[in-house]
Amino acid sequence: MRLRQIEIFYHVYREGSISSAARELHVSQPSVSKVLRYAEDQLGFALFRREKGRLFATPAADELFVEIEDIYNRISAFDRTTRNIRKRKGGHIRFGVLPSLSLDLLPECIAAMRLADPEMSFEVTTLHSSEMNLSLLEKRCDICIGFGNEADERLASQQLGNAELLLVAPSGYEGIPEGKVDLGFLHQADFIGLQDSGPAGVLLSKSMAEREILPHEVVTAHTYHIALSLVGKGVGISVVDQYTAASSWVDDLTKHHFVDPLVLPVCAVSHKDSQQPELIESCLSALSEVIEKMSSTGN
Repeated sequence: MRLRQIEIFYHVYREGSISSAARELHVSQPSVSKVLRYAEDQLGFALFRREKGRLFATPAADELFVEIEDIYNRISAFDRTTRNIRKRKGGHIRFGVLPSLSLDLLPECIAAMRLADPEMSFEVTTLHSSEMNLSLLEKRCDICIGFGNEADERLASQQLGNAELLLVAPSGYEGIPEGKVDLGFLHQADFIGLQDSGPAGVLLSKSMAEREILPHEVVTAHTYHIALSLVGKGVGISVVDQYTAASSWVDDLTKHHFVDPLVLPVCAVSHKDSQQPELIESCLSALSEVIEKMSSTGN
């Protein structure tokens, strides 16, 4: 099917009639009917049954629409991207970032860069640690920000600062000591664990395994922010990075450093063959400054 045929089929299927599709596309009904008939002739099977002036999608159309909807959405995204590029006056950076760094650290950086250069534009995508290298290699992102600095040889990694893991607990949690907390406090405690938590989860798991610390995991969450909400509801305690803890909207919780700090490097990874190295370097400098500023204020 040609792109025009895909567009016509998509709208007829969605609208349920040729007249509605024609209005949506700002074209005449006969032109829609003609393109649709030609598409059916090319495919060799009917897309719609015509009964008493109404259209009913065939099973083949239902099956085809699943594929065509994805194609149409990609075309729409392509058109949107071309419009954005055409309107762009300054530099443009596509960030891939861990969800835990997306609500506080990266917005601070973007705000600072926009203040310095109002013509700059950005795109932000949240990614898991395991997705970052591929996203860079496929040129879907310019810079990825996460924990740890393991990178493909085609990529350049730069440590921007550090992130400490903190214990978060409901306010008034029984038995929690004042000040710093020993990691052993987690043993047999009702605990909210994190699934697919990347380097942070590996560090915590390794540290607990070395001391045979076994929390009672009552909930396994997929994001730090769900974990924080559960902590705020008194479900249990959890361990999150300092940036997630700082960005929390949950009021009814306390944050505690560990006696033996659990620290991760915050790293930015970019492609060695980037076509805009000066802009990348400017972003990395801004990120480093934001991390230093947030660390000095206790975030």
